[in-house]
Amino acid sequence: MGLLKTEAIVLKNNLIGETDKIATLFTKSYGKLQAVAKGARRSKSRFVNAIRPFIVANYVIFEGKNYYYIDQWELIEAHRNIEKDLVKFSVASYIAETINKILEENQKSERLYLFLKHSLKAVDELQIDPLIFISSYNLKLVSLLGYMPQLDNCVVCGKGENLKYFSNSCGGAVCINCKNKCFDAKPLHGVTLKAIKYFLKGDYDKLQNIKVSGVIKEEVDKIITAYVKEHLEIEFKSKDFIDNLQNM
Repeated sequence: MGLLKTEAIVLKNNLIGETDKIATLFTKSYGKLQAVAKGARRSKSRFVNAIRPFIVANYVIFEGKNYYYIDQWELIEAHRNIEKDLVKFSVASYIAETINKILEENQKSERLYLFLKHSLKAVDELQIDPLIFISSYNLKLVSLLGYMPQLDNCVVCGKGENLKYFSNSCGGAVCINCKNKCFDAKPLHGVTLKAIKYFLKGDYDKLQNIKVSGVIKEEVDKIITAYVKEHLEIEFKSKDFIDNLQNM
């Protein structure tokens, strides 16, 4: 029986048995794994708060016959604001879902772990429009995974002028002369392109006071959401919930 000691972020949890819960943890040292918190459904259990979604904690985990089990835990970051705010919770849920679906079991990535930790902290502490935050997060995520869109030059010919289109299949901005070379090239407003660049390169804290019209914000969201689906080949259910919140 091996013991694992690691910092980890709770991506989600589910019920298992009558008194237990099982968590999907993204651990800093061992990648993604499933770990059972015995008795976590009991109000007086020492594990009742051990696997709340999005918390960061240090865990001691031992390997049983069929599952990993949490033996000890110590809270690092609770993210209380996320727990109290439906919009923040929905954004954090989207972030956790993307990471969960991207990672295979036991797949390690310290860069992705630190990015997730930083992103959840930003959701908790900052006041950012959810569509702007998610657009920035998505751009940073795909870039971290090696799919950064080309935005400063035409992805086909390399020229930096007349970038009036965007293509998911070609991988970024497309100029007027090359639009027919990318079957899915769609018109791109100049302000939208500037916004995409800013969301990609800017730190989260710089997005708090940014002024973006609803039309541009929604166009960026539509473009980047489609780009993520194209390159990661994954659908994210929690994004639909966020879109519904925006329309309420």
